[in-house]
Amino acid sequence: MPARTAPPAPVPDARVPRSTRGRRRSSAAVVVPAPRPSRPAAGAPWPDGPVLTVDGRNRLQERAERLRGETLPELRPLLSEWQRDERAVAEFERAQAELDRLEGLLAEAGTLSGDPERFDGRVELGARVVVETPDGERTTVRLVHPEEAFLDDERVSMTSPLARALLGARIGHTVWVAAPAGPWPCRVVDVLPD
Repeated sequence: MPARTAPPAPVPDARVPRSTRGRRRSSAAVVVPAPRPSRPAAGAPWPDGPVLTVDGRNRLQERAERLRGETLPELRPLLSEWQRDERAVAEFERAQAELDRLEGLLAEAGTLSGDPERFDGRVELGARVVVETPDGERTTVRLVHPEEAFLDDERVSMTSPLARALLGARIGHTVWVAAPAGPWPCRVVDVLPD
């Protein structure tokens, strides 16, 4: 007769924070549907690759031109010195890799069109959003592709917990941000199109 084994223990739902498991959630917050990527106007082609804001594309092109026109030409003579510093070689290789990555991204990426007639009030990629945190602090964020998130302090990668929570929300909605330190509510105060 085969030995009996105990049934497996239930696995807690990893999407629900431990502090809220088994509790009812307040009905005061507006439930926002799962985020959907923003789409172009009906009939317009949707780019296959990444999508950049107009300003983000311009800044990334400027960065690529600076690498091509200034940084690499300054480093190139250091590579041919007899007793060259390997740090210069590493810096040259890093700059060349960044230039190659930027040129590939710019060639592949589409650009968001700031068509005000298409804007329906929902948070979408490229939108500037004024949010209010639980402590009452208001801040403006712009949801962008991860490659342009580093360009300034306002830009937030669309893969971040805040951006994923905000996508699809409207003015007045309260969304829950699934942050690594725990969920927190965030209220949408204003949505400005790109």
